[in-house]
Amino acid sequence: MPTILRVPVNHSAPYDATSLPAHFAGSSITPCVCVHVVSPIDSSVIGVTSWSQNLTSVPGYSGVTFKSTSGMSASNVEAQQGASPTNMEADLFLITAGITEADALAGKWSRAETTVLLLNYEALAMGQYIIQKGELGQFVQRGQMVSTEIMGWNQKLSQTYGMVTRTECMHTFGDARCTLNLSALGYIKTGAISAVTSQTVFRVSSLIGTGADYFGNGVLQFTSGDNNNYYFHIDSWNDVTGEFALRTPTPYLPVNGNTISATRGCRKRASDCAAFSNILSFGGDPFVPTIEELSRMPVQ
Repeated sequence: MPTILRVPVNHSAPYDATSLPAHFAGSSITPCVCVHVVSPIDSSVIGVTSWSQNLTSVPGYSGVTFKSTSGMSASNVEAQQGASPTNMEADLFLITAGITEADALAGKWSRAETTVLLLNYEALAMGQYIIQKGELGQFVQRGQMVSTEIMGWNQKLSQTYGMVTRTECMHTFGDARCTLNLSALGYIKTGAISAVTSQTVFRVSSLIGTGADYFGNGVLQFTSGDNNNYYFHIDSWNDVTGEFALRTPTPYLPVNGNTISATRGCRKRASDCAAFSNILSFGGDPFVPTIEELSRMPVQ
């Protein structure tokens, strides 16, 4: 095993930074791969290992059990030069890896922070080589298996970021640029679901009377049930029936009694900012010509 995988980390006495490279340079080595994954939704952790037994007390990962499973296989790490990302594809058997099919396809583990490490299973204190760090990509189901890609941090450098002009306010309602304190203003309401129509439409009768379109274009978070900690944009709010319509469906069908936290919405028009007495923080550009207007041929 070459020592090109950088300097070992998380080693402890009686071992030092030279111990793991010396072990892998020998003729009798005992390597295994471990994968540590942290969900971005609820911070739950999954640890798996290629070794035939569970591994605990791995330095740097206190309280984590790396479960022995044949349910994971990984491709070779695709290392690129320059700023190109280093990616690795991984196949997971759902149950053995500790990831349910519903959670994987619902996005619970998409963009999860992931670390792939190489260590000596007979001497965990020797430390680890970090093979790959990054985020899990989108999960793709293939029968009883799902595939995902561990994308290196440099993957973000391939994305285009920037600000564009638009008629509506570009600020997130309640952020530092908006300047409104939604909690202090009492714009965050809580309640429990009283009737369910679908994964996008349900009722919270206790919130009736908050006002017409009060939650329109707002954000709803589930605080219990299978959808706990998931956020959704609110498409519309009916103050007469107490009905929410979400812009995208929930991963799991809500049930009566599920609790939610709903934040008042803003349609991001200049008139909305004026209604909130916040017109000085309006972040839209309603008077900037569009590309169509700028490129339109003049009328003769």
